[in-house]
Formats: sequence, structure tokens, C-alpha cells
Amino acid sequence: MVVSNTLSFGSGRVLFDYDTNAPIAFVSDVNPRRRYLIDPQLLWHSSGHYWGTGHVVTSLGSFRWCAPEKKIMKRDAQTLTFALDDAGLELEVERCGGADRLAERYTWRNVSGQRLVIRDLGVQTPFNDCYPSRGRALRESVNAHVFAGGAWSWVMAEPMNGSGADHDPILGLIVREGAVNAYSIESRDENTYSNIRGHIVLQVTDRARNAEAFGGQPELALEPDESYTLAWELGWYGSRKEFLEDTNPRAEFSTMCATVGDAITVRSDDPIIVDDSAVQVDSIADKAADGESVILTATKPGVYRVRIGSSADASTTEVLFHRSLRDQARERASYLLRYQRAKGRPGSLAYAFVPVDTRTGLRTEASGWADWGDGSERDAMAIFLQKAVNAGWFADNETSTANGSELPIPSTQEAQQAVDEWAQFAKEHLLDENASTRRDSAYPDDTFGDRIYDLPWMAEFFLDHYQASGDLGDLDLAARILERISELGGQRFLAISYAEVSERAVRELVAAGQESEANRLRQHVIDSANYFTALGTDLPDHEVAYEQSMVAPLVNLLISAYRFTSEEKYLSAIEERLHWLLSFSGPQPDSRLQDIAIRHWDGYWFGIRRQYGDVFPHYWSALTATVLARLPEPLRSTETDRMALNIMRANMANYGEDGSATCAFVFPSSVDGRPAHQADPLANDQDWHLAIWLRLIADEHFPEV
Repeated sequence: MVVSNTLSFGSGRVLFDYDTNAPIAFVSDVNPRRRYLIDPQLLWHSSGHYWGTGHVVTSLGSFRWCAPEKKIMKRDAQTLTFALDDAGLELEVERCGGADRLAERYTWRNVSGQRLVIRDLGVQTPFNDCYPSRGRALRESVNAHVFAGGAWSWVMAEPMNGSGADHDPILGLIVREGAVNAYSIESRDENTYSNIRGHIVLQVTDRARNAEAFGGQPELALEPDESYTLAWELGWYGSRKEFLEDTNPRAEFSTMCATVGDAITVRSDDPIIVDDSAVQVDSIADKAADGESVILTATKPGVYRVRIGSSADASTTEVLFHRSLRDQARERASYLLRYQRAKGRPGSLAYAFVPVDTRTGLRTEASGWADWGDGSERDAMAIFLQKAVNAGWFADNETSTANGSELPIPSTQEAQQAVDEWAQFAKEHLLDENASTRRDSAYPDDTFGDRIYDLPWMAEFFLDHYQASGDLGDLDLAARILERISELGGQRFLAISYAEVSERAVRELVAAGQESEANRLRQHVIDSANYFTALGTDLPDHEVAYEQSMVAPLVNLLISAYRFTSEEKYLSAIEERLHWLLSFSGPQPDSRLQDIAIRHWDGYWFGIRRQYGDVFPHYWSALTATVLARLPEPLRSTETDRMALNIMRANMANYGEDGSATCAFVFPSSVDGRPAHQADPLANDQDWHLAIWLRLIADEHFPEV
């Protein structure tokens, strides 16, 4: 790779590849070390994925463009011409710098001499959303927040250390002409695994591969010599607020998620259209806006596509109307007891909770695939049920009429019996004599090794079971499991929920008169917080080199240490790392995306379809909500409270009205050519969301909706 020339814009510049004339780096003069685009030296990042390359499928044929046929280079401008012969098109790419913004203009002209239809059209934008280890992600990488909203579309590439941190700018892309109706992902497979999000492709349309994605993908008909233009601007921004104001929002939503029976208010100068009879759109007088707004209400739960404007430059997004938390939790509990117990197994193995194919009601067999086993993340089902029992959410002789059929809601006794039986299963098949956990009962010799992630979850279950049983044996077991974490080196590991569960255990132990054990657990948390504070950005690798579900436990650890000690040093540490955490969560005006942390591997590990790609919303996004709900008062605000509740609401999209669920909604229109933008049929590990919400209600006085 040799750099040919540069174009300046704002406080930075773009570097071009000598052979293809494609942008290979956007460099900020403020921080030249930040890589906004994937490093062209990486073997999996070929020239066919460089910025501005792409693909097209038409009624005449298909083509991938890379190297131009002609090029004109000037001081502040570049013009490239590509012959897309097999597709019947010619592409002209114009780039103009020398000002605050870099303007890019892509024009596809029909040179076939006959009418053609474009059915797939994507432009590569390889933002560096990757996780190198040992602090490099924080120093070098970006979180790319994509909003494919038609004419209202943008991408915000935010440094992973947070917006505005050390004046490290956001690189923003804003569509000014044409439309981005979807985005796809390429290079997501067993080679790139979980530390690489892949190549992001902005799709004018992805109809050839997934016609129904994002509410429906258009066809673009071009007569001879007619053209289609997609134009956008790129610029440097000092904050999210500055960037979002420049996107020229087409509508303002009071919220993206609401309970059925409540309303969502939309302010816009354009017509608001929802093509679903379950949603009513009503105009109302809006004194604040000095005009009219509309309110959206729904008669049944679901994710609904909203169209903003009725012309060819319409924009789209989606809103969620969900059942109340209590109603959805009770439906979910009913489904768990009917379909997700391992009935037919011998003895107490039948008391396990396991994944189920929601298409058939048939439970899966793990067959050595740890993320389909009957331990680890599946513990969430038992924890959720016990918390719902403890909250008093079940009663006798109640039924549900979801989907027009009457289904019994579990009684308190029925739900508690199932949880008691799961406790027996866990003691006999998941726990060993050292209070370590196995990932799956089928591997008693701990084939998968000591997995520290699993230990706080098991401790949480027995703390909840202790609340129901009053048996000090449950409390002692929970304490022994937490001690085992330290024996295994867990103080140098960022285990999900470790800090919160330890806090709870300390309270219960103190109440039970076991002060010395409470003090030991308290000190373990403080020692761990001090260890990670001293590391700074140099975080050790976990199952993924760097991810939101490392940073959230880190911040929760510091919050617990602050609660235990009231030492001011933890406040500044929390504040810095809060920027890291919130960088994962985008501000897109979409119910599946807004405030939801980026995660892009769980469809492969946990789903039936074994598909990589962005999962929105993913239940571990609730970890960000736990941090926001637990923030010390000096760091809390109405905005952090709003975000926390919105994250929990957004995850309600993962449950069916009948209590079924999905472990992964793979969001892009396609991933490596395979259709996506669909829910995986497997109900697996998503119940952590409900378990966490119930924990927040009990421990942090969090809202129930």
C-alpha cells in the first residue's frame, strides 16, 4: 500500500491509495493516532473493501468496482470514473475538500441504451470498529453508529474512549442527497471472529438479497442515460450534540419505545405514516412547536415502521410498543415452564432450563456447543423466575389471552417449585465440591474449564433463593461461590454482575450476623477495583479482547468500591470510564438502536442460524442500564436516567406476545450475502434482561413500566 495524495478538510485530511485512488485513512490533526478506517495492512482488509468501492446488481447483471478507468486529481478535488460494464452503468465519484467538510458524490448513469433496474447497490465504508487488545481499542478504534433511515441517514464514528475525550473528534458522515435504505456487513466469519465487526456497507438498496429488510427495499429504475446520485459530507465534530444538530433531523420523537396504551409524540414538518392497522396516527395541536404534531398509539405490541414524508425522499425509522413489564414477564414465565424445561431427561437433569426452537417448541441438545448447554447463560431463566416469585408477580387461577388463546399464568407455588427443582439440578450437576461451576451438566469433568463469568450468576441465584427459602445454607453457598471467584483470580477479571451480587451478599451476610464473611467479600471488591484502576486503559483480554460487557462490569466495580468506602478517588475513575461505556451506545432515532450498545457476535454463538453480525437490541445492553441506574449522585442526570429506562424498554422487542423470545435479532440487511434483519428462532439467553430489570427494581428502586 502506497499513499498517492491527500485532500484536507476541517482539522484533518484523507489519504488515498496509490493503486485504486480510494481513501484509506481519515486523519485528525488533533489526534493522528486514531484510526477511523480499518488499517489497510491487515490481511483480511483487501482493496475490494476500501472506502468508496462497492457493488451493484441490476436487471442486466452485477459488478464490483475497485480501480477506476479514469482519474482527475486537483489540489482540493478528485474525480474518478468506473465502467460497470456487466451492470450497464458508469459510475462517477467526485470528492471535494479544502473546506470544513469533505463532500463525496456518487453518480451511477445508465449507459446500456435500455431501461434497467437497480436491485442492490452498496458503497463500502470500512470504519475501524475493531477490538485490538491491551488498550489499543481505546486509543485507536471507533464505534460506528449507523442510522440507515432513507433520506435521513448518517454514520457517527466515535472514538472508543468517548466523545470529546482529550478533544478526540467524532468523524461524522451525513447523507445530503439520495438515500441509504439499509446497511450490510461483509467479512464476518470464523476468520474474523468476535473482535472485528466487519466491513460496513451503506446500501442504497439491498433488495436482491433481502427485499423485506428495513421495512422494504426499493428498486431503482433508470431509463437510458438517466442517473442516480448518492451524496454525503464528512466532517470532524467535537461532540454528539454538534454532530446530531448537523444531520438536519427529519422528525423529533418523544421516545422510541412506549407501553401499549401510552403514546409517542412526533414533531415533523413532513407527513407521518405507519402502514399498520394496529397503530393509529392522530394530529394534535402543539403549542411548544407552534403548530401540529402527531401522536402514535398501538393496540398490540410490536416494532412498527414509521415513514416520514410521502415523496421519493421519504425517511424511515421504527418505534416499539411493548406490553407492561409485569405482563410480559408473566407470559415469559409461562412459556419457560411449558417449553424450556428439559423434560424427558432422567432424574434431576429434567429440572434444567434449556434453549428451545420457537418455531416448533422443540428444545435443543447442546452436543458440546457450550452456548447451547444447560448452565452458564441459561442460569438467567432460573434467576428471572425466582426474582419474579420474590416480587410477588404470580397468583393462582390466572390466564393470559395472548394471541387469542388462553394460557395459564404460573401460580406462585408452581413457579417456586420449578425454581426449587432447578436449585437441586444446579447443586447436583453444575456445582462441584469447591463451589466452582460447570458450563454444562454433560461435562462433569469441567471440560470447558473454570469460567469465572458463571460464578456470580450462580451466587445471585442462591441469594435470591435464600430470600424465598430463608435457609442459611443458600446464603452460605452464595458466599462460598463468591469466595471461589477470588481463589480463581477473579479479582483480576471483569465478571458480569460480580460487583452488584457482592454488594447484595454483603448486605445479607451483615443482616445474618456474619460480619467477618461480609468484610472479606467487601475487601475483595475494593481490591479488585484498585487493581483495575491502576491498570488504566491497559485492560486484559477476556473472551473478547475489548467490549461493552467488560467496561460495564468495570464501572460497576468502581461504583461498588465507592459505595463501600465513600472515597472520592473512585468518582473520577468512574467518570472517565463512563465515557468509554457510553461510546458503545448510539443516539440513532430507532427503537432497536437508540442507547443500545454495539454487539456483533451472539447470533453465531447462541442462535440456530449461526450468523455473525450486529445484534440489536442485545440483552447485555442492559449492563449499561445497571451502571446508569447505580451512578453516584454527582454523576447522575435526567439524561442518564432516561437512557437507563430506554435501554430496558428497547429489549422488550426480543419477546413475543405469547412469551416466546429470540436470543438475537441480527440487524443488518445481509451479512456476507446472507439475508439478515431477522430474529433468530432460538430462545436461549435473552432472559438476563428481565432478571436484571427485576434486580434493579429490588435493589435500586428502578421504574417498572
